[in-house]
Parts: sequence; C-alpha cells; structure tokens
Amino acid sequence: MKKQFTIVLSLLCCCGMSATDCLYPELEGKTGNEIKAVLHDKIVNHTVLGYSSVWAKNSGADDKGDGTENIWDMYSNCTFSKWNSCNSSNYDTDVECECYNREHVLPKSWWGSSEDEPMYTDLHHVIPTDNATNSQRGAYPLGEVPNSKAEWSNAAGCKLGYGTFGTSGYDKTFEVPDEYKGDIARIYFYMATCYSDKNFTQGGKGYKVFISNSATFTTTALNLYLKWHRNDPVSDKERTRNNKVEKKQKNRNPFVDAPELVEYIWGNKKTTAYSCTSQDIEDVAVKETHAASKILLNGQLYILRDGKVYSITGAQVR
Repeated sequence: MKKQFTIVLSLLCCCGMSATDCLYPELEGKTGNEIKAVLHDKIVNHTVLGYSSVWAKNSGADDKGDGTENIWDMYSNCTFSKWNSCNSSNYDTDVECECYNREHVLPKSWWGSSEDEPMYTDLHHVIPTDNATNSQRGAYPLGEVPNSKAEWSNAAGCKLGYGTFGTSGYDKTFEVPDEYKGDIARIYFYMATCYSDKNFTQGGKGYKVFISNSATFTTTALNLYLKWHRNDPVSDKERTRNNKVEKKQKNRNPFVDAPELVEYIWGNKKTTAYSCTSQDIEDVAVKETHAASKILLNGQLYILRDGKVYSITGAQVR
C-alpha cells in the first residue's frame, strides 16, 4: 500500500494536482442536502439564453465532433446535420428522421410552460431530438416499458407504453435507449439541484416524478434514476457537452464532473460527510505501464501520459 500511495502522490503532482485537490472543496465535511444546497448556489446563477440560441445549429453543444456537421440525437438513430432543424416550434410530422426539434427533457408543462423561467432555455436539459419521436414522448415521464406493454417503439430503443409510471389510461411511460439512460438521470439530478426551489408538478405528469409542489423526487423516480446513473457511467459525449454548455451559459452539470456526488445527495452515502482527501486517495488505484499510467478516480478510469489526463477513449480531460 505504501508503494502505491507514493505512486499516486507522484502522479497527482506531475499533473498539477495535490493529494487533497478536488473539484468542489467547498463541500468538505458536508452531507446530503447540505451538499445539494452548495451546488445549487454554485450553478443557479447562470446566463439565461434566448430560445433561438438553444437550437443545436446555434449552440454547438450537440455537435458530434467527428469531422461532419452531424449532431447527437438520444431518441433516435436518425442522422441529422445541425442544419436539419424543423422550420418552427410547432412543426408537426409523424415521419421519422425528417427534422429535429428542441426537446425539454424535463417537460415545460411540468413547471407551467412559462417561457420566463430559466428552465425554458437551460441547455443542460434542452437537447435535439427527432421531431416524430419527440411527438411520441410528449410530456410523459421517462422510465422503463416492458416489451409486452409497448404501444410504440423505434430502432434506437425508445418505447412508449405502460411501465414504471402507470398501467392504464393516460399513465404512460416513455423509455430512452440504454446507452443514454445515465445521461438522462444526470440531467434530472442537475435540474432538481439547480431549480430546487421550483414546482415541477404544475402540469402534465410531473407529479409522477416529483413530490407535489416541489423539485423533490418521488421514491419510484429516484430509485429508477439512481439505477440508470449507476448502470450507465459518464461518457466522453457527456463531458464534451458539459464543456460546450458551460461556454454558452457559464455553469456546469456537477454530476457529470463528479458523478459520485449523486450518492452523497440521493444514494448510499447520504449520511457520509464528503471528504476531498478520501475521494482522491482512498478511491484511487494505479497500474503502471511502459507508456502511461492508469488511474481509477472516483469510479472512473483515466490514462495519465506526459503530465496530462485522458479518458479511456483518448479524450483529454485535464
């Protein structure tokens, strides 16, 4: 252990980090809702964008960065150029892959649809999606739908039917593809933190996900989104998008930067005091190679090379 500890200190120092550095030192010693309150104050006063700014063609937040002008769509397998936006907010089509629109992952009807609220143009939860698929989603809560209960589905893995949030009438659930379930969960954790003083049960099926008159998750929703968060770790796509959104509206999703914070606020560490030291040292394991070193930090694997830190897919993160 002593040898490994020495290696860790050496690696941290050569990256310009110390053994006690962390992204959120102001959380030291805090627990549960105290952590949530600090994060709220840190991210709530962001730049409020105009609605035209959140089109993918204008924001740049969802560019794939693969040398094309194509954008990410978490609801379909459609290939959209960023210029393939629908002509208006009210454009209606049931033809898949015709154009993309602006999707509020947390439906605007849940807070009363007011365009004066900062949630209306918050890029952390406004994403481009195939218009026809988004019409199927409507304002239904995001959950899981057994195949036997699906009334509609697409090739990407989206489903609409009876599942997590109801079994009859209008109590339908919309399911997103497995590869984006963690993304969605962390967007919801961000929304519940940034807008913790808002009422997300003013319309639609918001009351299925949030407790009446608040931004507090119902037990059913929380257990589901914790599962999604744990089963689908933060991806390079999310990190890149987080960086791009910050450039536009001057705040970040802390649950993309430090996914372990989800456990401290809602999960299995709610009564555990957050410690920068324990996060950087106790959770670190190092395996040396000839050309680089692998670092497991807060459950995420990184590669250290020439004083820089990369994700396992090669994207530089520090």
